[in-house]
Amino acid sequence: MSQSYIEAHKAEEAVRALEQKVSLLMTKNREQAGKNESFEKKIHALEKKSEDLDVRLKAAEHNALARHLNALIPPSSHHQNLHPLHSIHTNTPLKNFPRKESDIRTMSSIDVNNLLKELDAQTGRKMDAGERKARLKEVIGVGERSSVVQNPAVVDSVDGVKQDGGEQKKEDEKKKKVLPGKATGPPPGKVLPIGPKD
Repeated sequence: MSQSYIEAHKAEEAVRALEQKVSLLMTKNREQAGKNESFEKKIHALEKKSEDLDVRLKAAEHNALARHLNALIPPSSHHQNLHPLHSIHTNTPLKNFPRKESDIRTMSSIDVNNLLKELDAQTGRKMDAGERKARLKEVIGVGERSSVVQNPAVVDSVDGVKQDGGEQKKEDEKKKKVLPGKATGPPPGKVLPIGPKD
């Protein structure tokens, strides 16, 4: 065999080895591209879940405040509007939300079902129309309310404003100054009366 034949054969083997390496690299690139695409899909799915969770949290915050405010409305009050809740899915005001508690009695079953669905408040069991309306009242915050709330004469709000028969009066708060090293309680043996001063 001549020297040129041997060199040509070695060159062919080198080209085949190089083609195999290129083919292997292309396969790895395709696999990596598939992994990247899968990774991007997972990131997109996580971003979507994060956005959905943010919407749900904002709606839940709004609804908690609205429920609290609705619970403060006296049951005998027929003129006060309910504070509308938001859809847990979109954080937008609910369509066909009752203006007053008494409106719930005349709502259609479809509207009641839609509101429960938008509030994610379905129980998973079959309920008759009366049970669904009771469930809606509960979710809105006007279900069974305590006797404290049922007294319309005085309702304390979070900011210290007292509502008295529709008029608001700011409570005067007296703050004691505590001097370092001084006792702040009553003298020993003295009993202080409990309750408001008249």
